Amino acid sequence: MAFCAVCGTRDASFVCHNCGRTVCHECFDTNRWWCNSCNQATPRIERASPISAAGLFFLAFAMIFVGVLIMSLAPILNGDSVGSVGTVILIGPIPIVLGSGPLAGVMVVLALVLTIIVVILGAVLQRWRRGL
Repeated sequence: MAFCAVCGTRDASFVCHNCGRTVCHECFDTNRWWCNSCNQATPRIERASPISAAGLFFLAFAMIFVGVLIMSLAPILNGDSVGSVGTVILIGPIPIVLGSGPLAGVMVVLALVLTIIVVILGAVLQRWRRGL
């Protein structure tokens, strides 16, 4: 078995993904899969989060408020006395779909599509924040 290319004293059990040298467990960073020499030569760059949790909460609250306001004002502005509403409420993995009015089917489909987009976007952002 080969000796570590960094310290030269212990048996090598890892290969650095940056330079390709074989290194021991003491001279290896399992988070980056780099040897200690590459870690010291290349500074770690931390990604800043584009939006804080409080900012994301405020943005979601504002979007919900604007959506409810638009749904409330649409029948009044169109001169209709009857409006159509569709919504999706997620409680864990169980969706609750509600709708009423002459265009309830269209509104429910729109609500389902928007819910799917938001769930996928949330999963993508979660993976991006973890750095995967």
